[in-house]
Order: sequence, then structure tokens, then C-alpha cells
Amino acid sequence: MTDVWNRLAAILDKMPNAYPKTDGDEHIRLLQWIFTEEEAELACELKLRGETLVEISERVDYDSEVLLNLLETMHQKGQIRAWTSSRTGVRRYGLMPFAVGIYEEQLGRMDSDFAHRFEEFYLKDGFRTVLSTEPAPFKVIAVNEVVDSELEIYPNEVAQDIVENSSSWGIRECICKKQKALIGEPCSYPTTVCLILAPNTENAFDDDELTKTITKEEAHKILRDAETAGLVHCTSNVKDGINYICNCCTCCCGILRGIAEFDYPHAVVKSDYIAHVDVDLCSGCESCIERCQFNALSVPDDVCVVDTKRCVGCGVCAIVCPEAALKLIDRPVAEHKEKPENLMDWMTQKAISRGVDPSDLL
Repeated sequence: MTDVWNRLAAILDKMPNAYPKTDGDEHIRLLQWIFTEEEAELACELKLRGETLVEISERVDYDSEVLLNLLETMHQKGQIRAWTSSRTGVRRYGLMPFAVGIYEEQLGRMDSDFAHRFEEFYLKDGFRTVLSTEPAPFKVIAVNEVVDSELEIYPNEVAQDIVENSSSWGIRECICKKQKALIGEPCSYPTTVCLILAPNTENAFDDDELTKTITKEEAHKILRDAETAGLVHCTSNVKDGINYICNCCTCCCGILRGIAEFDYPHAVVKSDYIAHVDVDLCSGCESCIERCQFNALSVPDDVCVVDTKRCVGCGVCAIVCPEAALKLIDRPVAEHKEKPENLMDWMTQKAISRGVDPSDLL
């Protein structure tokens, strides 16, 4: 049995997103919760691109009806992807990376046992390969209203514009906050804050058991409420094809914890902006201090000071400044990070950075 888990772990780690082997067996124990032995065996035979039932059956020794039922079960359990072409009506099944992918799809199944197994995996540097190599999986989106009005902001860097330009909107409970609650460390921030978006498809989430369909107006309200609560807007580190906005905290988010707990250098791409203090307006009230989750602000001599190395340019500090002394200004051009064009570009860059070749999984 151990062989199949090791084989599946190695396949997942061959993907650009990574699934690193820990020093102990934490990475195996996590997979054993998600997959039965039979499911793990079949997952090892699937491809990232997705294949039809006929194509898969030519490679594995299963009765077609049994294979179909197993594939559909695995899809329902969030272990693999499954989709039906709107053009041909043909259904396909494919591998998913562990994160973003399999892990997030365990939202409905997650229990205390899984949550503790994941925490053990995480604390054994289970995300180190993803968060210590370029490109980062996340980028920070600044709170639009506190960006200097003279600066140009591109639509894919404005949370409100990303929501406005989508065709379907959904909301999910944050899996990171649920996981921490199940290990006895509940989050003080709002928990149902993960926006799921479909750029070009209407009614995209009507059949998604984990995602509640909401209106565009409700999505905008969730953004505003998240900002008010002090959560940080984060999304995929790409220019085009953005399909989610997470509203994150450093106490729970698997990515932001990489900054707060382990100081991984490529956990997130900072926004193109940085907090700036107007010393003539600052009263030293310290209202901004507790808002900053990255310990980037201090008030040593009755005036706020920004640690430019720690500031991620989110802007959640500035919206509570009673004197309007804080705003976001343009980060030095040399510090701007070029984002991958799309998910495929991100995966290509990540594979090169990690030195892996997933071509045989395609």
C-alpha cells in the first residue's frame, strides 16, 4: 500500500504547483485521508489535460461502468477534475495539483482529523517548494480608494474591476479558516470571504455544492466588508484569467502564513504600491498599527513609520487613518514584479524555477 501513496505523492510533486516530501510521513498521511487505495491507484493513471472515459479505459484494467462510477465518485470527493464540453457534450476527467486544487476541494469533507494532518504537513514545510520559488502563487491587490489618485491602476489590479468584469459570482467559506478552527485555533475575522468568479460564463456555480451563487452587488459588498474587517485582497499571480479573490489573514491563510511564520521569499507578489505617511497630518494615534498583519508599521516618535521591506501594499491600514495621513504611492519601478500572462505561463515559469518536467503528465 505504501508504494501507491509514494507514487501518487511523486506525481503531484512533479506538477509545477508541487507536493513536497516531508522529513516524516506527513505528506503520505494526508493523501491517505483524501484517497482510498483504489482511488490513489487510478489517480496515478490520469493526465492533467483530461481524457474521456474511453481513452482512460484503454490504459487501465476496469469494466467501463465500474470505471465511470469510480471517476465520478473521485470528482465528487474533490480528488480530480471532471467537465463536460458545451460544444461536444463529451465528459473528460483529469488530474489536479494538490494546491490550488485537491486541497481546496476538500472543503465539504474536511474534519478534525484531516485538519490536524494538514497542519502537521504544513509545519513540516509542506508548502516550502511552492512559496520559496518564483513565481509566487498569490499577488496582493491594493484597496483602490487609498491609492494616490494621480496613479494609473490597471483593471486586473483592482478588485472591484475584476468583480465588475466577471459573468458569474460565488462565495465559499475559507478553507484555511475552517482548517484552523478544526485544530482549535478559530479566526477572529469573517470566515465566508472567498469570492469565486467566472470571467466569461453565466450561472457557472449553480451546480457547485461548495460555492453559493451570489449577485455582482453582493460580491462588491463582500469586498467592502473584507476591507473594513482588515482582510487582505489576494488573487492568482497572473494578468489574465483571474477566477477568485481571497480575502486573507496571516493567522490562517496557507500563503500569507508563509510570510508571517516562515519568511518564504516568494509567497506573494506585493502590490505595485507601498504605504506612505504624510508626517504633517499624522497624529501618532496608532489606529493603523493593529490593522497591519505584516508588522510593517510603528510609531516610535508620535509619527507613523513604514518598514518598506515588510509592507505588501494592501492598504488596509490607510482606510482607518482618522487624519488621512496614510495612502498608497507607487513602489519604485525596480521593485515592480512582472506577472505571468496567464495560468499556463505561470505553470511554465514555475516548472522551470523548480527544475521539474511534467510533460509526461500532460
